[in-house]
Amino acid sequence: MSRHRHDDEELWGNDPVPSEVVDASWLLEGLTVPQRDAVTHRGGPLLIVAGAGSGKTRVLTRRIAHLLATGDAKPWEVLAITFTNKAAQEMRSRVRDLIGPEADRMWVATFHSACLRMLRAHADVLGYERGFTIYDAGESESTVDRIMKEMGLDTKRLTPRSVYAQISGAKNEMLSPGQFADLGHGQSDPHRARVAEIFRSYADRLKAANAMDFDDLLLNAVRMLRTDAGVLERYRERFQHILVDEFQDTNTVQNELVTLLASTHRRICVVGDSDQSIYRFRAADVRNILQFSERFPDAETVMLEQNFRSTQVILDAANAVIEKNATRHPKRLFTEGATGEKIRRYRAGDEYDEARWVATELQRLRQRHSLDYGDMAVFYRTNAASRVLEEQLLRAGVSYRVISGQRFYDRKEIKNALAYARLIVNPRDEASARRVINEPKRGIGDVAQGKIGTYAASRGISFAEGITFAKEAGLSGRALTGAVEFAGTLEQLRALNNDLTPGSMIEAIIRETGIADALRDENTDEAKGRLENLGELASGASRFDSLLEFVEQMALVSESDNLQDGTGAVSLMTIHVAKGLEFPAVIITGLEEGNFPHSRAMDDPDELEEERRLCYVAITRAMAHLSLTHAWSRTRWGQHVDNIESRFFREIPAELFEDATSTAPTRRASFRDEESGFLGRRTEFTDGRAFGTGTAPPARSTGAELLGLSPGDRVVHDRYGAGTVRSTSGDGPRSRATVDFDFHGEKQLVLSLTPLQRAE
Repeated sequence: MSRHRHDDEELWGNDPVPSEVVDASWLLEGLTVPQRDAVTHRGGPLLIVAGAGSGKTRVLTRRIAHLLATGDAKPWEVLAITFTNKAAQEMRSRVRDLIGPEADRMWVATFHSACLRMLRAHADVLGYERGFTIYDAGESESTVDRIMKEMGLDTKRLTPRSVYAQISGAKNEMLSPGQFADLGHGQSDPHRARVAEIFRSYADRLKAANAMDFDDLLLNAVRMLRTDAGVLERYRERFQHILVDEFQDTNTVQNELVTLLASTHRRICVVGDSDQSIYRFRAADVRNILQFSERFPDAETVMLEQNFRSTQVILDAANAVIEKNATRHPKRLFTEGATGEKIRRYRAGDEYDEARWVATELQRLRQRHSLDYGDMAVFYRTNAASRVLEEQLLRAGVSYRVISGQRFYDRKEIKNALAYARLIVNPRDEASARRVINEPKRGIGDVAQGKIGTYAASRGISFAEGITFAKEAGLSGRALTGAVEFAGTLEQLRALNNDLTPGSMIEAIIRETGIADALRDENTDEAKGRLENLGELASGASRFDSLLEFVEQMALVSESDNLQDGTGAVSLMTIHVAKGLEFPAVIITGLEEGNFPHSRAMDDPDELEEERRLCYVAITRAMAHLSLTHAWSRTRWGQHVDNIESRFFREIPAELFEDATSTAPTRRASFRDEESGFLGRRTEFTDGRAFGTGTAPPARSTGAELLGLSPGDRVVHDRYGAGTVRSTSGDGPRSRATVDFDFHGEKQLVLSLTPLQRAE
């Protein structure tokens, strides 16, 4: 028997000394009747439906302490599972405060850490050595990348990140490579078949390396328990009491794990709220909590509906929204506290009007209610919405911090797009050139860049200028092709800068450099969010007279961002990040159809229910002051779009609102803010942001790609004059041509963006 298994048995204890049974009645002090019922329940499955702010953590820790204090459970017989290490540490600490150091002998862990602990003791059941390696997401993606290259696949068209995301999703559904392929329902699906092939090779590669990824920790723990009845029986005997927090966030494999462990003794307690299930995009399955009583028909259900956080007005609004969902545990939150003030509602003309009002409202809350900025939060549905809010808070001098996310101008995709913009207005910008020369991937790695740098230094030119001499610098193969393409794209974009507005230029950068294609090919929620951020950047650029002015102003804004920090700052975050938090004052922005609820949910009843749960979560974060806003118009990829207010507004009773809109919204013919230095003009690309699309910018064509050009044709360019077509490639919007102009030399052109006509 191995040392690992001896350690495991020693930890369990063969002849445990019974704990002294003490009077545990004091653990019930201060609890409501439903809370007390949840703490004292014994004998079988228990479902605790814990509404927002109902004290579920207190109930869960008191229940564990009560089990131990009464002698109904020994510490080593308790398995308490949470979703984060922080939550696990807090739970252990609170139980220790209640009953002392005996609590340290419990297993209080996340799903992943509990599974890892079991696998370290018994991985040999599956043919692994116990010292197996754990791959993080980066290492897993790199492994997929190597497999795809070995298979000769184009990693630009089918990206390793998107493939790894699909593999991870399959594992969370407990699907093997073969089962994943079969989901095509017998129909030929080349894409699914190819991903399944990569999935199979990836699984083989990890097994050969004695390695598991994070999804494997869960999946292999279940496989281990199913494979070895002896190991399963040992853990069932060991864990006589299983408690799971946030059960609405479990996925298929997590649900199967706890069911396996509890199916014999059935002493399982799950705590959660179907109304707060908002992680479907992470494979969370709300059906796990909704169907718990079907899986355990003898389960007792305790409803925790009394809220200890919010005023009744706020709870009434939350109840009104969530009761429209069909798939939920019916309940109605109430409080014995204050009724509270009405919800403030603001109807903005556009997103700038909305953001200025938010800044003013935060200042009002600080002055009238003596709140610190750290007591306030502003929520938005997607990350892209933060740009306008950040700008306006900076102008108003309101300190803020972006929670669990980067400031808008610190995001990678934004930095990359701005680097291209800087290269267009300053062809010698070395820092920008080095940042994006291989973004997206063009095969121009460190070695190739080193050759360009050496050549440029020897000729007394900048690195950026040296890119046009890639062949002379010694580049060859894919690196040379990539460098020529990169230089040609920059040259074409510089030519377009004379004709296009700044907003259109940012769109052209996003489209022609391949940034949009790379993100679209990933086909993940994260990639769609990044596309929305880029759309927001294009909308912001449309407010300026020139690309140079935009680039200069962005440098100032980015630097100003670094001045805002500290605990006395307003918290800006997406609603997903807000779950589990609470603030005395909350402002929820962007409540329009297509934004919140998100456009991707409009045709899917399940997604729409999740959007409503998201709204419920957002509302119930507020303790005393709540404001909701929407804008009658926004801009998506520079296109002016009128909106209608979110259905969530209409679902909240009118008597709960106080209208904070002092005047009817008007559309401004121009925009000027002398104090901040921002200056712009009203056009079709004015003020705004992209939301809800998750798509590349719309194509705007000059029609030159429809000319049917061939080598030898004579053409005329608006700027370069007459020339002769030397070669053509591609088709449709991706058509390109090399033209030798009579007085300007050879140029590589993207035809759909080029003001080109046939010579008469």
